[in-house]
Amino acid sequence: MAKSVIRIDEKVENKDRKFGAALEYYPIQVILENGDETWAMFTQDEIDRAMERAAKNKEDIPQSVWEKVFG
Repeated sequence: MAKSVIRIDEKVENKDRKFGAALEYYPIQVILENGDETWAMFTQDEIDRAMERAAKNKEDIPQSVWEKVFG
């Protein structure tokens, strides 16, 4: 099962905001395949679209062994 987590309670203000840009972002630390770490910033809209995508494609969500056997 995937261990990825986005904490919606960890948002930051867009300090040098340009016209039309989001007021706030959700900072996410990303660990790449090679082990390098970097940051990504998601807007609420991007998170909402990703959750809608997951709801429409439940078969693609990783399952634990327990869920595979008894789910």
